[in-house]
Amino acid sequence: MKNKNYKLKAFIFNPVTVAIYAIGCYYLCSLAQDGGVAQKAPIILIIFLSLFVWVGWGFYWYIWKTNKKQSTSSRSIKRSKFLFLFSVNSFLLITVAAGISLYQSGTNSQGRLAFVIQDYLQSSDVTFAHNNVYEDGLNGLIEDLETNYDLPGELYVSNQVELTFNKQGDITTLYSFLYGLNEDGETESFLIDYDSSKSDDLNLTLNGNVNPTFEKTMRLQPLLDAVKNLPIKDTVKNWDEETLGIYYAGSRSWGYNTEGVFYFDEKGDTFPIETAFNEIVGYTISVYTPNNNMIAPVRFVDYSPTVSPAEIGDVPTDQNMNDSETYFLTEQLGYQLFVVDAALGSRFYTLNKTTDGGNTWDVFNADPFVGQLGVSSGITFMDKNLGFIGLSRSGGSYADLYLTTDGGITFEPVELPIIEVPLTDSEKYAPFDFPEMPYKESDSLFIQVGQGQDGDYNGGSKALYQSKNNGKTWAFVGEV
Repeated sequence: MKNKNYKLKAFIFNPVTVAIYAIGCYYLCSLAQDGGVAQKAPIILIIFLSLFVWVGWGFYWYIWKTNKKQSTSSRSIKRSKFLFLFSVNSFLLITVAAGISLYQSGTNSQGRLAFVIQDYLQSSDVTFAHNNVYEDGLNGLIEDLETNYDLPGELYVSNQVELTFNKQGDITTLYSFLYGLNEDGETESFLIDYDSSKSDDLNLTLNGNVNPTFEKTMRLQPLLDAVKNLPIKDTVKNWDEETLGIYYAGSRSWGYNTEGVFYFDEKGDTFPIETAFNEIVGYTISVYTPNNNMIAPVRFVDYSPTVSPAEIGDVPTDQNMNDSETYFLTEQLGYQLFVVDAALGSRFYTLNKTTDGGNTWDVFNADPFVGQLGVSSGITFMDKNLGFIGLSRSGGSYADLYLTTDGGITFEPVELPIIEVPLTDSEKYAPFDFPEMPYKESDSLFIQVGQGQDGDYNGGSKALYQSKNNGKTWAFVGEV
C-alpha cells in the first residue's frame, strides 16, 4: 500500500504540475502587485481549477489501480519517490516565495493589494439625507457625516472639493479629501465620493494617506460659509443646463483678471470687480457648467474684512499642492499628475485633464505609471497625442520615463541606451539614470539624463540623447 501511495503522490506532485502551479502563483502575485483583474483573473482561475481537476483524477487513478491490483517494480517505486520528493519541495519553495510576495503587495502601500485591503477595511457608507445645495448648503454634508463620526473641529481640504448638482439643487456627484486633528492631536482623513446614479449614500474612506500641511489656504470652513450665503440659485437660474457645478480649492490667485470674478463678504453680498489695482487673492468658489464650456464660470472671491491675504497665507503653487505636476499645452488644455495616495515617501498618481484652463479637472488615466509608486519628476506634452511623464524612485536616486502616443490614455516605459563609464581599472558602471523631460528642436526630440541624488560622476555631468521618431527609439549623442 505504501508503494502504491508513492505512485499516487508522484502522479499528483510531478514537475509538470509544479510548473503549472508556479505559473499560477506568478500571475497571482502579479495581480496583487500591479492589478489587472480582467486579464489575469481568468488565467489564475483556469490554472488552479485545472490543478484541482488533476488531483481528483489522481485519486480516481489510484483507486482504479488498487482495484486492478497491479504490481509495482522497485525501480518504479524509487523513481516515483524521487519525483514526489523533488516536486513537493519545489512546491513548498514556490508557495513560500509567493506568500512573501503577496504579503509585501498587501502591506505599506507596496502594491495594488494594499489599496484593495485598505479600501475594504476603511470604507463605509453614510446616508446622504441633506443633499440639496440650495436648502442645506454643504453644512448638510457635515451634519450627515457627524451622524456616524466625530469630525475634527477644523477641517482642511487636501486637494479640492468638486460637486455637481441639478437645476433643483440636488447634489448628483461629490468628491473631496478632507483631514484634520482629532481631540487626541492625531490626524484623521476622510475621502468622500458620491454619485447619485450609483447610490444614495456617501462612500467614505477613513484615514487614507494624506500630506497634512494644515495650510490656512486650504481650510474647508470658508466654503461651508460661502455656499450657505452666496446667491448660487440666482447665479445659475438663466443657464440652460441641467448639470451645474461648484469647485473649491482653497485660496487662489486670479492675478489682475477681473472677467467673471466677483468679491463677496461675510453676508454673501456680491459685487463685480471693474478694475483690479491689486492682485486678486482669496478663498474662491467657482460656479460653472461642466458640460458647456461656452458659459463662462462665475468665481466668487472672499472679500470679508476679517480675511486678508496676509491672514490666508501664500497662494499655493502646483509644486506644494500635494506634489502635483501640471503642464498646459494650450491656454485651455492642460494635464496634471495628481496624488491620490501616499506612503513612505512614495506617491500613487492619476493623470487629470482640463479643457477649461484649469477651472475643472477630470481623471483621464487612473494609473499612468502602470502600478509603479514613486514621486513624479515631470510632465510634458509635445502635442495632443505625444507626451512624457517621469517617476522618481528610491529617494531620487534614479527615475523612469514614460511615453504616451494617444494623448495620455496609455503609457509605456522609455528604453534608453545604457552608457557605462569606468569605475575602476577593471569595473564600469552606468551613472546616467535620471531622465529629465524631453524637448523638441527642429524635427528631433532631445533628452538630458542626469545622475540622481546619489550621482557624483564627472562633476554631475549629464548624458544627451536624441530621437528622430517621436521618442520610440533614442541614440546617445554625448556627455554634457
